[in-house]
Amino acid sequence: MMKKAVLIPIVAVAAVMLLLYPQNCIESARDGLMLWLLTVLPALLPFMAASFVLMETGVVRFLSSLLMPLTRFLFHAPGESAFVFIASAMSGYPVGARLTGELYQKGRINQAQAQHIVLFTSVSGPVFLTGAVGTGMLLAPSAGAHLLTAHYASALLVGILFGLLGRRQPFEKARNTRWRDMTAQFKKDVHDCPPMGHILSSGVEKSLRTLLQIGGFIILFSVVLEILEITGVMGALTWLYTPAAQLAGLNASESGALIAGGIEMTNGCARAAALDASLHIKLTLVSGIVAFGGLCIHMQTRAVLAQCGLVPKRFLMAKSIQAALGCGLTSLLLTLFPPALQTASFGASQIKTAAYGGVLFAACAFGLLLIIKLWQRRLARHSLRPPESSIRFLRSSFK
Repeated sequence: MMKKAVLIPIVAVAAVMLLLYPQNCIESARDGLMLWLLTVLPALLPFMAASFVLMETGVVRFLSSLLMPLTRFLFHAPGESAFVFIASAMSGYPVGARLTGELYQKGRINQAQAQHIVLFTSVSGPVFLTGAVGTGMLLAPSAGAHLLTAHYASALLVGILFGLLGRRQPFEKARNTRWRDMTAQFKKDVHDCPPMGHILSSGVEKSLRTLLQIGGFIILFSVVLEILEITGVMGALTWLYTPAAQLAGLNASESGALIAGGIEMTNGCARAAALDASLHIKLTLVSGIVAFGGLCIHMQTRAVLAQCGLVPKRFLMAKSIQAALGCGLTSLLLTLFPPALQTASFGASQIKTAAYGGVLFAACAFGLLLIIKLWQRRLARHSLRPPESSIRFLRSSFK
């Protein structure tokens, strides 16, 4: 009831702003739509669809059993967390949350495990970090490696930290990780694999439904950020935050970039890159903004988890800690390994790289699916063949 009481005036004010500034809102919505259509959709759709396909084949369960000892030791998490982290790191927000929810729906992990996994597997993708930010915004391609390393290392450190806190809770009995048992379970999963048409259509349908929701959030927050700008709210927030930011050595413009990034990640990164500051400061700010994700990413995460009946716990705390760790690690890496000063531009080639990477991953998943279906057919033929003892009995009967 309290949430509705707060939400109603916010929606009313937003509606009034849409009526007062229709042209600004339409242009910002168009920018958000083009960002989703040209960058997010081609980058995430192949990865997401291929990940859903792999979940149906038994490959994820097999890899999870292999990696269970490692993930249990580091993160106090099941082996499925390794697959979620790798898939999310290859594609970006909010694939980690969506795959975690899918595993929870299938009964592979319980609610507590899902809420723990999503804390450290929600990460950005390499194309955004090295291409859009490192090359396009900062004009420093070599700086992308610093962002990439600090971003994923900070996420893993968050997983280790919350894993240590979660060790007070008993871990469910681990699945048998003997090779014979794992291969037997994998054969069973292959035998029970659904038809290929069903797997492909279901994967594409789930991916498109999630991406449409993501696109809606991107457009919505593009409009919200524009309204905050033209009404002067962003300036007021910057003025209020500046005294606290000065304790960390940040000026008003740097504080404004952080606030914008706290609302919408891409816009905040662009503002930080445009600052009249050193590359060291820009990269540190950008690393913190990307690690936190912004309110838009947080809402996307809550939305995709809500589809699966999950509510993220301590997610804001985890992303805040990751942002602090990301800033610290980036500053350390820049001090130890200064980036080379070279300029470049981000354009259609980087967008194609994102799409090609997703298509390659999807092609590998599709090839693996074909191999599994052929193996499934072979297993079915062997299961239908009568045992050798029955054949010998029939032969002796007709003699």
